[in-house]
Parts: sequence; C-alpha cells; structure tokens
Amino acid sequence: MQIIKQIWEKFQRVAELTFEVLENGIDFISFQERLRRELDSLGQEILREVLEAKDAYLREHREKRPGWEVVRRNDPKEVLTLFGLVSYKRTYYRHKETGERAYLIDRLVGYGPHARVDPLVKAQALEEAVELSYRKSGERVGRGNREVVLSGEAVKRVIHNFTPEELPEPPKEKRRVKVLYVEADEDHVAGQDRKKYLPRLVYIHEGKEKVGKDRYRLKRPYYLGGLYSDTDELWFEVLSYIEEQYELSSVEQIYLCGDGDRWIKKGLEFLPRSVFVLDLFHLDKYLVAALGRDSDGYREIWAALWDGDEVKVQAILRRAGKAAASPARKEAVRDCRRYIRQNWEGITAYRLYPEAQLGVSAEAHVSHLFSARLSSRPMAWSACGVDRMARLRVAKANGVSLREQYVARWREGLKALEIDKAAIEEERQRLRKVSGEVFDNLPALRGPVTSLTRALKALSRNIDLLW
Repeated sequence: MQIIKQIWEKFQRVAELTFEVLENGIDFISFQERLRRELDSLGQEILREVLEAKDAYLREHREKRPGWEVVRRNDPKEVLTLFGLVSYKRTYYRHKETGERAYLIDRLVGYGPHARVDPLVKAQALEEAVELSYRKSGERVGRGNREVVLSGEAVKRVIHNFTPEELPEPPKEKRRVKVLYVEADEDHVAGQDRKKYLPRLVYIHEGKEKVGKDRYRLKRPYYLGGLYSDTDELWFEVLSYIEEQYELSSVEQIYLCGDGDRWIKKGLEFLPRSVFVLDLFHLDKYLVAALGRDSDGYREIWAALWDGDEVKVQAILRRAGKAAASPARKEAVRDCRRYIRQNWEGITAYRLYPEAQLGVSAEAHVSHLFSARLSSRPMAWSACGVDRMARLRVAKANGVSLREQYVARWREGLKALEIDKAAIEEERQRLRKVSGEVFDNLPALRGPVTSLTRALKALSRNIDLLW
C-alpha cells in the first residue's frame, strides 16, 4: 500500500503553485482560482486513492471479508463528489453461502449499486433547492466547481425522497407561560394537470418582542406545515409540540388566530383553553369589497365592530346592499355579512381578551415561507413536491440544518474506513522519508539562494516535527 506516498507527491503541485506566487508574482484573484482547481483535483485523487487502497486491503485480507470470494477485479465506477467526478476501480465479490454478489468497498462507503452522486453533493443540492429552482440549485451545488452540476430532475428526486424530522427533542424542563399563540393559514399552489394544492402552515409562539423602532419579532416561534389530507393529523402534531415543550397546567389561555376557515377552527377541539381570534386582514378585504369607496360607511362599520355591536354592523351592511349599483357588489355585501356572522366570536375576542390585540401575522408568514418558493412564480407542482418543499422550508425556519440532517441519515450504519495499525505505522515511516525527498526535488529549492529558499529548506529539514 503506497497511498500516503502517492498523496504526498501529488501535493507537490499545490506547493509549486504557492511558490510561484511568492517568487514570480501573480494577482491574488488568479491565485485563488488556480488554487481552487488544484485543490479540487487533489481532492479527487485522494478520494480515488483511499477507495482503491481500502478495496485492495479487503481483497488482500480474507479475514476482513469472511465468506466472500473474489469474482473479478478492476471494475470501474464514477461518482460525482464535491471535489468533482471521482473514477475508481473496485473488486466484485460473491458470498459462498448465500450467493449474494456485491462490491464491498461500495457497500462500506454507502454507495448503492446504481449510485452516481455522493450524499454530500445531494445534501448541498437539498440546501440550495429550498431557496432556488431545481435547475438553479443543481448548477450551484458545486459552489464554483463547474464540474459539480446536477440536473433539475436529479435535484427533484433528492427533494422527493427526503422528509425532515417534524418535532424537536423534548426539553429537560418544560417551559411555563400563561399565554400561547397559535396562528394558521394556507397557501394556494398551482399543481400539475390544473390541480390546486393547499399547503397549510401552523406556528406556535409566546408573543412578540420589540427589536427596533416599529419592529417586532415572535418569541420562540415553532413552525409546522405541509399537505395534510387529514386535518386532525396536523392538530395532533401541534398539540404534541405544546405538550412536550410547555407545562400545560400553567397555560391559562391559547389564542388560535386565523382567517376563520373551518380547518383552522378545528384546532379549538384539540387545544385546551383555546379561543379563536380572527385575522383582521381578511375581514378588511371583505369590507373593502363590500363598501367600495364608501369611506364614511367603512369608518362607521369599524367603529361598530370595535364596540361589539353586531346589530349595527349588519344594519350598515344591509344599507350598503340596497345601495349597491351592481350584482357583483351586492354579492360582495352578502359574502361580507356571512363572513362576519360566522366569525363574530373571533372579532369580539379583541374586546374580551387584551392579549388578543397582539395582531395576527399568518398571511405574511405564508407569503415568506410558502409563497416565495411555491406560488409566487409561474410553476406547476406535484403533490409530493408541494408537501416536501413546504416541510423543508418549515424545517429551515425552525433553524434545522437540512444538510446536516440529510448527511446524518446517510451516515447511520456506515462503518469506519479502518486499516490495521501496523500498516498505518508503516505508512507513517515511509512518509517521513518521502516528505524529505519531495521537498528536495521542488524546483523552487534548486534556484538561487534567497530568503524564500532558505525558509523552505529549513522547513524540509524539520518536516519530521509534523509527525
């Protein structure tokens, strides 16, 4: 096994490039570009050397592969890594008892029979695709390495095949608060074949805190979202999070805030001591559609709403309906009257509960978390794509590193790339000898004596200190 010797010799190219900069001069931008290419090339070669060295080690040590016999050697394989395309050769085995066939080195490092992309590349694509289109994220996955590019279809498969973990680990000690807020809304996403998907968003928080002039942020928000065919499943998740994170006996009130849709009010059946609070943004849209340019009627109806006078509110709207100049305006008035009747308790909550006046930001959160990626551009999604992307963006909003979570799942069950200690010590001894030889052969050391060459020669004489 000559892996260390070969790697060390290849590193000479990087050293020579550095010496060229120091001795002959090159602008710093060009130096960075050339250094990146050299380091990527070095990374590719190191990965190939490691894979082939471990493959050879397994082939030469039968005790490390009990029951497996060699079928053939030097079968080629290519895998796209963060360094670029790595081509290596490996040994094909057959198990004597079971008849199973496999490339043991591929199995050891987690590459499946048809794997062509390393998990670290997929993890990077996953991180990029949460913000960018599949095509653009595939182009940017290499972070400047033009050789590392995935197709939009390949990125889509990564997204469809990964679901982030939903709930965080329960704390050692549950939080004790008097009031909790649960806000909910949904997005409208264009689906393929003219379908329409409604990913739902629910988030729990402890209120708002001031972070600047006229600027506030939610206190300890936690988000849940995705496509839910069964609304009960979503509210069970919300309740589970609250039960795991908070001491429910100390929670005096839970304010459930939203636009009054039936699926949102369903949460009242799950959340203890909960009160519905209507999102006034949606109420205002109904009033504007019903009253049009009637500014006096608009001010009058808002005064009646704040007074909690439903009779007066309905009287104002009946008057507006009679004065409506078109069937469309009459229909808007009827819709507004119906909306207010159905959500009157959510309107009066602002008068009955001071904490309810905090305001609802669900519409803005849906726009930021869902619409910005799913519906603000002319795109058509599959049901799986909508659900996965919604859950990924929610996980990222919760502070989850999608890349780390993806890699952690791939890492489960992987064995260490171990070689016996005697072989490693032999390589170390060889490296001590080779390192000196490599330094002695560097062209930068064979020219005129300068302060640079003196420093490099001193380094070569003391290279043993590194080991």
